[in-house]
Amino acid sequence: MFIKKNYTIPELPEVETICQALKPLLKGQSFLKIQANRPDLRYPLPVNLETVLNHKLISLISRRAKYLLLDFSHGLTLIWHLGISGRVIIENLNVYSLNSGPHDHVVFIASNNYKIAFRDPRRFGFLLLYPTNQLKSLPPFNTLGPEPLGDIPLSASVFHAALKQRTIVIKNALLDQRIIAGLGSIYASEALWQARLSPRRRANTLSLKETKILLIETQNVLRRTISAGGSTLQDYALPNGDTRYFQ
Repeated sequence: MFIKKNYTIPELPEVETICQALKPLLKGQSFLKIQANRPDLRYPLPVNLETVLNHKLISLISRRAKYLLLDFSHGLTLIWHLGISGRVIIENLNVYSLNSGPHDHVVFIASNNYKIAFRDPRRFGFLLLYPTNQLKSLPPFNTLGPEPLGDIPLSASVFHAALKQRTIVIKNALLDQRIIAGLGSIYASEALWQARLSPRRRANTLSLKETKILLIETQNVLRRTISAGGSTLQDYALPNGDTRYFQ
């Protein structure tokens, strides 16, 4: 697929950056208004989105792989995927307000007067609504591998055992969400470079020592990028009103 330079696919660090920005803003809040400016993105928007979610307490904001998850106190989860060109625009309406752009397809107004807009020019992103207790059995969540930066750290031995079962090249193995969740092409390439491993090397040929180095470098690349605020999104307004630009 041809992707224009300006629309690099958001990966794990970008979604984690947005997740961290939204946590202090939305946890314990609710949405007073949800404005859907078109009926569909990659998939049709839930027709009852505003009716079902308005005035319901947001209990948890989290990330799984490249998915942003908003849990509500009445047992529903909003699954948010940025797609190829998706961005999240955060505005404090008490300080300033920008006019919504033509690609701001869904706009949320929170009870603390923050505006959260989903801007997606290419419309490959989506918003879906499912019962929270069914999420782990729902594709693709039911096949996702461990998180590279999860609460329970992925061990080199578990990672090595998974790679030993794959004869594909290591670059493709890193992109296989069943082996390790959330990695995309940019960070897989960077991790392999830092580990001094050829992306064309067969996954099952890596030694335990090489796998350990690769895992460490993968985690380091992700942590550095998250600390820097992400690297592939173009810009978004932070809670303090600043705008970040990523190189």
